[in-house]
Amino acid sequence: MKIEVIGSATQVNEECVKGKTAVVIDVLRATSVMVTALANGAKQVIPVVSPKEAFAMKEKLGSDVILGGERDALPISGFDYGNSPLQYTSDVVAGKNIVMTTTNGTLAINNAADADQLIIASFINAEAVVKFIKGNEDVALICSGTDGQFTLEDALCAGYLIEQLQMQNEDVNLTDMAVAMHQLYKSNQKKIVTIASQGKHYQNLLRKGFVKDLEYCFRTGLFANVPLRVGGVLKNTTC
Repeated sequence: MKIEVIGSATQVNEECVKGKTAVVIDVLRATSVMVTALANGAKQVIPVVSPKEAFAMKEKLGSDVILGGERDALPISGFDYGNSPLQYTSDVVAGKNIVMTTTNGTLAINNAADADQLIIASFINAEAVVKFIKGNEDVALICSGTDGQFTLEDALCAGYLIEQLQMQNEDVNLTDMAVAMHQLYKSNQKKIVTIASQGKHYQNLLRKGFVKDLEYCFRTGLFANVPLRVGGVLKNTTC
């Protein structure tokens, strides 16, 4: 297995992902929301780039649609919910179509449209993601980042996935960036939140009061589902 790591959503292009399995990571908080919503019974998640596209999609689909997402970490005017995974409980999302737009996560998904296969990862479903991609020949771990910049939380999650693959005796060939992310994780594996909390995006969410989200998004083993792109939407699959 060859693994490369891409540092932010804006770095993703056709060349990066063509012929590969793309694993999109946005720990804080888009992919954590997607995993949670689908685990709690959402019918599908439809990622779009802009609020305008989200409103148009809701009009097209009609009933049973929830608009969710953020700009600058805050809910978007006219949307039903923001980008907190704790809002997407089973009583809210079961049987619903979730249309999402976020600053970084949905952009990363859109930019990775040419990947042969695309799945969604966060700490909360990392073990299931490892099972899903085990045996793949070519994997691109896409760290969504923040506003085109590297973020610690996504890098640590990428490193965690690499570590878990190596522990399962996968023959893993890492690019330089993947080696760096793996070493970042290994040298800090007992203090993941402490390291991530030094990051700009973490601090921004903390200032805005999303303390419970921050606690939730670094938990592991919460879910066994892996959101998989099927025909431009994300559907639930389990491992």
